[in-house]
Amino acid sequence: MSIKDILVFLDDSSGYQDRIKTAFEMSKAHEAFITGASLASLKPVHAKPKNEDALIYMSGKQAERIANKFSADLKSAGIDGEAIVIPGDASDSAIRMAQYARNSDLVILGQPDPSRDNFSILKRFAQDVILHSGRPILFVPYIGTRKFEFNKALIAWDGTPAASRSIHDSIPLLTKIKEVFIIIVESKKQKEQKNNLLEERLIIHLMRHNIEAKLIRVNPGSNDVSTTILNEITESDIDLLIIGGYGTPTLKQKILGNVSANLLSSMIVPVLMSH
Repeated sequence: MSIKDILVFLDDSSGYQDRIKTAFEMSKAHEAFITGASLASLKPVHAKPKNEDALIYMSGKQAERIANKFSADLKSAGIDGEAIVIPGDASDSAIRMAQYARNSDLVILGQPDPSRDNFSILKRFAQDVILHSGRPILFVPYIGTRKFEFNKALIAWDGTPAASRSIHDSIPLLTKIKEVFIIIVESKKQKEQKNNLLEERLIIHLMRHNIEAKLIRVNPGSNDVSTTILNEITESDIDLLIIGGYGTPTLKQKILGNVSANLLSSMIVPVLMSH
């Protein structure tokens, strides 16, 4: 198992530089090729033309500028990669991004910034990529990240298929991380369901991949599960969180479970999740 192809989302947000630095560090660590993808469907933040054709033209030109900048950054860093512009409207570009992702080992997206006008568009875009790509997604906080090389990882384990998928997708990353922790939040809901998490077998399984993981059990008290996990991230100086990405689907396709959704909206470190 290895990471040899990375797909990273390109835009003009404040988190762009840290997202690219993270991608570059991972490329160097894994000797991976990087494809940077900008979207022709993203409208310039300050553009308000009344003519729809003019807006489409401006959006396309912005996507080209972003892609060209990334190409220059690749060359400057001496990293093997390419830049592409994904055409189409918002829904088309999400599906197209997911199609590119299927031929990648890892996808790096930015956490949507709620202060920006395109927040709802990028939130739907991220959900569609998770749903349709079948690949692990690494979200980088819009506030940036203080570390670009991961040294401490925290696995949020609840015994679900989604959590298991995320762990196994992250094994190439975990083998290069110095310290790995598994957190089990002993919530009231978990106790009522009497889940047999088989956490000791998980530790042994990871050990067979040369990953030594330490188990942390936490009683959340009055806190919810996501707050408990965020507290552990701060206290243990974690720089990568691994969680399952999905709850139970509904007729409207509820993509994220409550804990996953809360952690994504309030992330303080990069988060890896899979479907």
